[in-house]
Amino acid sequence: MAGVVRGGGADAEDIGLALYQTLRTNGSIAPEKAAAGIGLTEAEARAGWAELDELGLIRPGRVPEEVDSVEPDTALIGLLARQREALRAQRDELSAIVRAAESLMERYRPAVLRDAAEIEVELLIGDNRKRQSIGDFNARITESTGSMHPGPLPPAEVLVHSLAADSALIERGIKVRAVYGQSINSAPRQRKYLTELSATGVEVRLAPQVPFDLLIADSHSALVSANPDNPSGPAVIVRGAALVRSYLALYEDCWLRAVPYSAKSAGTFEADGELTEQHRTTMRLLANGLTDERIARKLGVSLRTVSRLVSEIMRYLQADSRFQAGVLAAAHGLI
Repeated sequence: MAGVVRGGGADAEDIGLALYQTLRTNGSIAPEKAAAGIGLTEAEARAGWAELDELGLIRPGRVPEEVDSVEPDTALIGLLARQREALRAQRDELSAIVRAAESLMERYRPAVLRDAAEIEVELLIGDNRKRQSIGDFNARITESTGSMHPGPLPPAEVLVHSLAADSALIERGIKVRAVYGQSINSAPRQRKYLTELSATGVEVRLAPQVPFDLLIADSHSALVSANPDNPSGPAVIVRGAALVRSYLALYEDCWLRAVPYSAKSAGTFEADGELTEQHRTTMRLLANGLTDERIARKLGVSLRTVSRLVSEIMRYLQADSRFQAGVLAAAHGLI
């Protein structure tokens, strides 16, 4: 067979056809031998072999080092079969993409939209609007509510209405908690209100510091002053667990730091003559963080005497712990 023309006219198709004809003539043969038979180097024949392999016109020969020709009809059937397989894979991939898109649009996107729809912030301006909204706010409570108030207490008529609202919640089986600043427990009128509030079933606690007025309902709604420095001004209702979660965490932290209000211990402060100067000095030293040993050295008494003084102070204050005793003593101006 004549050699393949090189230099200007030979390309991969000419080389491929020449190699294929060589295989058809000689049968199974080593590629380099077939190329040499038509005057090609291995590098020159590489593009031709690539074309034959892509078209499916060659297959392994009798031995691993050889290749053999494939009939064009057989190669065409194989090519169509590979195309069908590729189309089937594309169809399966497209079906998977469609299913993923449907899941994103029909399941996950609506869930996000629902979360966004549940988030709402409403500004309340005017006393009438605030009273109406607070009434609606309380009416929607189903399980629990928590409030905190730094003080001072509002006018008497507001307190009467607040007591009635809290009593109504208790009657509905709602758990009601309230945290007040210690300063609220410093006058008879304020202690009277706290006592009445406790009597309704509200869990009342006193905290050394309350940051601002806050009312939380069922962990998903919150009522807060628009300006903490002006609690009588506009208020904001925040709805949606995603927004209220931070308010709830702040409230729980304040609740844990507060001590339970005791009407009995509050009454004992009306006449505090039972405490001696030694008791008061002991309370001040305790409040400053001194240990019993250092208090004993300061007072010039024994450690047993300090323990007795501390026990008498706690009994007098009706406190369950030293921390609570310090809070109550500070609230009533004893230290």
